[in-house]
Amino acid sequence: MRKTLQDVAAYLKEIMVPGTQEAYEIKAVFINAFPEEDIRKGVAAFRVFLERLYDVLYIKGELYDNCKKIAHEYENRTTLSVYYPFLYYVSLILMKIGYRGVLDDTAQALTCGPDIFHGKLSAAKNLECLRFLTDCGIDIEGIDLSDKKQNLSEIKTIKITYPQNPIMLTGMKVMASAEIEHGTLVNQDVFLRCDYGALKKEDTEALFILQDTIRPLSSEVQKFLLELHQHHLKRGLSSVVEIKGFHIYIKYSYRRKDVWGINASLNNGYHINVKSTMTQEYTDSIKTFATSLQELIAKGYGCGRKREIGHCDGGCRGLPISLDDSVLELQDDIRRWLDLEVSCLQKRK
Repeated sequence: MRKTLQDVAAYLKEIMVPGTQEAYEIKAVFINAFPEEDIRKGVAAFRVFLERLYDVLYIKGELYDNCKKIAHEYENRTTLSVYYPFLYYVSLILMKIGYRGVLDDTAQALTCGPDIFHGKLSAAKNLECLRFLTDCGIDIEGIDLSDKKQNLSEIKTIKITYPQNPIMLTGMKVMASAEIEHGTLVNQDVFLRCDYGALKKEDTEALFILQDTIRPLSSEVQKFLLELHQHHLKRGLSSVVEIKGFHIYIKYSYRRKDVWGINASLNNGYHINVKSTMTQEYTDSIKTFATSLQELIAKGYGCGRKREIGHCDGGCRGLPISLDDSVLELQDDIRRWLDLEVSCLQKRK
């Protein structure tokens, strides 16, 4: 079933990096433009603004959800430009306002030009995006938002304000810069997630990212995952976080071999994936697992076509286990399964 624009709004609000009162140190490249305290306050205000934006999108999403393309059944990443173009264009224009807009001397307003518009969109569609931003509390002067036939390239100056909390504009500028100038291949979409970790002088530890990621889950499931995390680090596995296309993937590897991971994604929710390749070494132990785990392991990890299934069944992403409360009934078997897999890998060295 296709996820709606309302589903996207709810998911993005859920995976936003939580707000913080921490006086974190900020990279010099950002404080060259603004004082640290202004950045921290601005980013906090921008996060509140994004919450408001996602709330408005959830309420009005049906009006803007005109694309009917459906992502692949097993796809974890969400490509806004393909499946949710309205939100993609809104975010692009918002980011351009932040990145290209010039703050006035009082930091109360941003001055922009026509370069904030998307060249491949009609005037009507660009204006629709701006009208949506006004629904989110942004004031826009210097342009008639109702004139769909105007030539946007002839507009000289657009003034952007946010009366509710003007310092939000500073936060928007900083987060736009973090996305456009300092984004990385493994930490993307920092703008719409308001990931202030991209600004920090010190990298955020995987443990804290894990805690932030799994906070929507029940306390018992969180406890189980945190125990797994600590246990496998002690066993010599490395933990690496990848965030691409709003898919948060915390993977645990032995040397260069991915063993298992924790996932948060729009299409597939919260789940563990296990990339087991040593099951033939502990077949007797597998027979003692819960029936559902035995059936999952029997399915096999790897490309469905190479496993003679003849079509994609998501096997290349690992064997999935949903992280609802039902996982608690399997937690002992999952621990044993992962321990057996790691032990066999370690014997190979």
